[in-house]
Amino acid sequence: MEQAASDMNVNISFITLLEENSIEEQKELIQREIFNGTDGILISPADYTSLSKTLESFRKEIPIVLFESNIETKENFAYVSCDNYELGKKLANEVIRNGNTRNKIIILRSGLNISSEKEKYEGFTDEISLSKNTYEFIDLPKDESEIYKKVSELVKNMDTKVLVAFEPNILEIAGKVKKDHYSELVKNNREVGLYGTGSTSLIISLMEEKIINAIAMQNEFNLGYLSMEAMVSEIENGKVKDSKITSTTINVYNMYSEENQKILFPIIR
Repeated sequence: MEQAASDMNVNISFITLLEENSIEEQKELIQREIFNGTDGILISPADYTSLSKTLESFRKEIPIVLFESNIETKENFAYVSCDNYELGKKLANEVIRNGNTRNKIIILRSGLNISSEKEKYEGFTDEISLSKNTYEFIDLPKDESEIYKKVSELVKNMDTKVLVAFEPNILEIAGKVKKDHYSELVKNNREVGLYGTGSTSLIISLMEEKIINAIAMQNEFNLGYLSMEAMVSEIENGKVKDSKITSTTINVYNMYSEENQKILFPIIR
């Protein structure tokens, strides 16, 4: 986004929610930005259904472009994202490729109603269902310390072979848990595979340490650049061309390839 803004001579400001995925806070921030005279809003909606009418209403006042996550609407919003369903399928294939053929896959989720996460779940479970693996959803509490406790229980359970997290913050916590229990796992000759999505600095570090086995991720640089490009087009002429964001799986063995290094560590000129 910063690179696109520089190339297109656009001023941008990044606004992060104080409470993660807070619907009410996101509504208030949009209202504030419209009042302050912004020319357009690029947003990753915190909820698939609850924000639909709000964004449809705000769109009458200001150009709005959705990125990464969509909303339930019949209106023709500009939307920039990778194929999240396909991304979920790719991660499932990575889990299977790593020798998981008859295991129970534990999928960690926080119950968020975000379209991108739902699509990843669907792609993953549809593909896993084609194998002889089974899967189980574990709904997690909101508090991070409680999430840590719950994941710790799962890691200590001898039946747990694979954990999957499609939300980066949950993958980070699961990675911390596995790292903290690593010596115990080695002592008991156990391996708990950990897979997920996201490319935060902590996730990359945990993958370098072989705590996280693999991630599936979209090309984040392209997502940001094309989202900003779509926003400028929406403001200037209301026309946005279709954009395709690629996704890939990156594991502890191929993360240092030239192609994957560019995805994990994009350089902004």
